[in-house]
Amino acid sequence: MTRFVAWTMLALQLGAAGAARAAEQAPAAAPAAAELTALLEYFLDGASRNDVAVHDRFWAEDLIYTRSAGVRTDKAEILADVKKGPDPSEPPTQYTAEDIRIQQYGDTAVIAFRLVGKVGGEQPETLEFLNTGTFLRRNGEWRAIAWQATRQAAPERTRVAGGAPVNLTPGAVARPGLADEIRAADAAFFKAFFDTCDVEAVRAALTDDFEMFHDKGGRVATSGAEFAKSTEDKCRRQAEGSDFQSTRRLLPETMKVFAINNYGAISTGTHEFFAVKSGEPDRLTETGQFTIVWKEEGGRWKLARALSFDHVLAP
Repeated sequence: MTRFVAWTMLALQLGAAGAARAAEQAPAAAPAAAELTALLEYFLDGASRNDVAVHDRFWAEDLIYTRSAGVRTDKAEILADVKKGPDPSEPPTQYTAEDIRIQQYGDTAVIAFRLVGKVGGEQPETLEFLNTGTFLRRNGEWRAIAWQATRQAAPERTRVAGGAPVNLTPGAVARPGLADEIRAADAAFFKAFFDTCDVEAVRAALTDDFEMFHDKGGRVATSGAEFAKSTEDKCRRQAEGSDFQSTRRLLPETMKVFAINNYGAISTGTHEFFAVKSGEPDRLTETGQFTIVWKEEGGRWKLARALSFDHVLAP
């Protein structure tokens, strides 16, 4: 009997120790769960409306944000994008949160959830992301200090009897501000090429493997270095007076920008070209169409491919 009591006491002691270790390893309770959930819903409602004040309230000043495209950003860049306003050519997106999980450790909390974006009107496209945010409570106020967004893979489709399964991934959706970024990069590149003859700026705006196809000359460039050299030659001829000065003007209403997942963007549009002579009005020489493939590289936009076509001489 004495031996039985001893074994029983030992088992109870081991069970208590195991329970204590399990309690230590279990996720912390979240007494602020209701407050944090309300904050998240407040933010998603404001983000759907591109509300600058909501973004400013939600993000901490020392935020580190990693986008689903693998690009790191911060609060200042996010607010700058939001302040530009939505692109009129992009459909509105309504954001909601599902499967919210909250773990709290004193004044620090982690929120993991599935972000659902409904893009468009009556028959919206659905996008899903797995988001994880780390929040810190300072002076009684919760703010996000770190954020990670990951695009959720499309679910596998059920095989249809008598045929292969239909597996289709939705097309890329442009992030807020993408069109403005591309328009700015477009303006800077063509200004350097035509107006200021800034060869180094042109060189810096091209990928190493840049290619250009022109309806007049065919494949006119096979690398960024080759195009930069041709720019340098053009600028030298203009300085010598053996080639005329010219400028390029985009027809803003014709420009369209499309996102490319895991790479960058495509821009298309119509532009006009003018001969420039001091003391005289600029003279229209021709119009043309363009398509440019942009690569987001090292935090800046670079031209990777360019198509210049459908040139029509002015009468």
